[in-house]
Amino acid sequence: MSTKIYERLSQVYDLDWARFALQYVPLLSELLSERGIAQARILDLACGTGGLTVELADAGHFVHGVDISPQMIEIAKSKTAGWPNVCFEVQDMVDFRVEGEFDLVTCTFDSINYLLETDEVRAMFGRVAAVLRDLGLFAFDSNTEQLYATRHTGTYPRELGGESFVQQASYDPVRREATVVFEFADGTTEVHKQCPYDLEDLSGLLTDAGLCIVHAFSGFDRSPYTSESERLICVVEREPGRSGG
Repeated sequence: MSTKIYERLSQVYDLDWARFALQYVPLLSELLSERGIAQARILDLACGTGGLTVELADAGHFVHGVDISPQMIEIAKSKTAGWPNVCFEVQDMVDFRVEGEFDLVTCTFDSINYLLETDEVRAMFGRVAAVLRDLGLFAFDSNTEQLYATRHTGTYPRELGGESFVQQASYDPVRREATVVFEFADGTTEVHKQCPYDLEDLSGLLTDAGLCIVHAFSGFDRSPYTSESERLICVVEREPGRSGG
C-alpha cells in the first residue's frame, strides 16, 4: 500500500531529519540582528514538524508555519499548544495564502526540490515576494545536480523509534528526477520525488519575482557556492517597490 509523502514518515521524522533545519538558527539570527530586527514576523514554508518554527518562536519572533502534510502539522501543533506567537496551517507552498507581510520567509531542508516543475518554483517565488516587506529576506536551500549525481544511490535498512524500514535512493539524470522509496515492515511505502536546482536554474526565476541574491553558500560554514557544490544555501532580498505574483 502506498501512502502520501510524510503520512507515515512523519511519525519518526524528528528522530533524524528534523535536525537539519535547526542549523539555520545562527544564520537567521545574524541576518535579523544585522537589520536591527529583534522581534520579526517570520513565515516558515514546508515547516514539517515545526523544529525551526519552534526555535524561532522561542527566541521571541512571531512565526507562521505552513506545510502540505496534515500529519506533520499535527505534530508541530502539539509542540506549541497555547503559545501566542506561533501558528501552523496545512497549505501548499506553491500557492499559500497568509495575512500580512513578513520580515523573513524560510524554506529549509531541500523542500524546494519537491517542486518538480519550473512553473511551480516560479509560482512559489512569486508568492514569497508578495508577502515579504520591502527589503525582507527569503532564506532557502536546494540539493544540486552534483549531490544527486554523486550521492543519491543505494539501499539502506533503517530503524527509528522502533519503526523498521528500507530507504532506497536513485537518480535519473536524463529526467533530472531523484527518487527515494521508503518501504516499511508492514509493506507500506512512501515515494518521494525531487528535482535538482542549481543557482543557475533559480537565479532568473528569483530576478523575475523581484528577489535579489544577497548570499549564496554551499554550507553552514558560509563557504561560497560554486558549480561543484552539492547544496545551495541562498539568502535573497525583496527589491523595494516590487509586487509579487
